[in-house]
Amino acid sequence: MSPQGRLLAVFSILLTLTVGCDSGSVPGCFPARIAPRGTAPDFELSTLENPKNTVRLSEVYAENPVLLIFWATWCPPCVEEIPLLNEWHERYQGRGLKILGVNVQERREELLDFRKKFPIDYPVVLDAEGALISSYGLVGLPVSVFVAKGGEILYYGFGLPVNIEELLAKGGAPQARKEIPE
Repeated sequence: MSPQGRLLAVFSILLTLTVGCDSGSVPGCFPARIAPRGTAPDFELSTLENPKNTVRLSEVYAENPVLLIFWATWCPPCVEEIPLLNEWHERYQGRGLKILGVNVQERREELLDFRKKFPIDYPVVLDAEGALISSYGLVGLPVSVFVAKGGEILYYGFGLPVNIEELLAKGGAPQARKEIPE
């Protein structure tokens, strides 16, 4: 793991121990903060399933609202969110919501093994080098970013948004659906 990755891990653990990570569903946890308005930084990353397939965020949010989930396998709150994210993927994909897991600084092989124990139904892309740490201001994990159709950030916080229905209503119903390759 890179020095920047170790630093991110230490901050995540300290944050988890100090204030919690989930936005309200775990007692003692703080509500997530709202990010300043703006367009989500674009990226293109390879998918977990096939390194030759890539996802460009701007192509997805051009047609659909997107819930980005920055996570890692060593982060207990990140792992705890997976079942609910699987449920949301099933429940909201018909309304156009794309859930995209962004794994931070882990190897593909480790993630494929992890997924055998913890099924993940939504697409996952790999930020193996941690390139998005600074552009998304990551100081801990998990971080959720709700990006409206068109690219505006409507939510940025530690843990999942508790107001997903409201965000979907504000995020715009898609006319067409952009499929995310696996």
